[in-house]
Amino acid sequence: MTKTSNVILLGAAVLLSPFFIDFARGAVAASGGMKVAVIDLDRTLQETPAGKRASTAFEKGRLAKQTELDKKQKELQRMGADLDKQKAVLKPDVEAAKRGELEKKFVELQELYVKLERELAGDRQKLITDILKKASPIIEEVAQAEGVTLVVDRSAVIFADKSVDLTDKVNARMK
Repeated sequence: MTKTSNVILLGAAVLLSPFFIDFARGAVAASGGMKVAVIDLDRTLQETPAGKRASTAFEKGRLAKQTELDKKQKELQRMGADLDKQKAVLKPDVEAAKRGELEKKFVELQELYVKLERELAGDRQKLITDILKKASPIIEEVAQAEGVTLVVDRSAVIFADKSVDLTDKVNARMK
């Protein structure tokens, strides 16, 4: 794009920006005003019975994955220590073969770690999705009762006054 094109686009944007701002204000005014609220889904996950059950199940799965990883890591450490002890009596070609096997196992351990991390991220996302499915009708009911037109997750907001936080009301209704 040329310098002239950039100047023309910038000028058009400056000239039209008041129009778009007025348009947005008009849309909000026409809708009778917009009331925004927030909900802290992390708190819902930690404080509600449904969230606690889901978190417990997630933690159980996480611990199983961690145990599997720890077992493989200890096996690898044992193999490394054994190789270091035998190093003085092994022929160079045998030592090189064992070191190659050890390096291969190390790469496998790294791959397992990445795989388990990916699985945990997927499990966490599923947990949040499931809680959100259970909470959505309740959030909608509370929001309508409060006259709220938009509910945003607290983690996506830099600041929100406590008066617009629906978390306590939603959590009280979650089972």
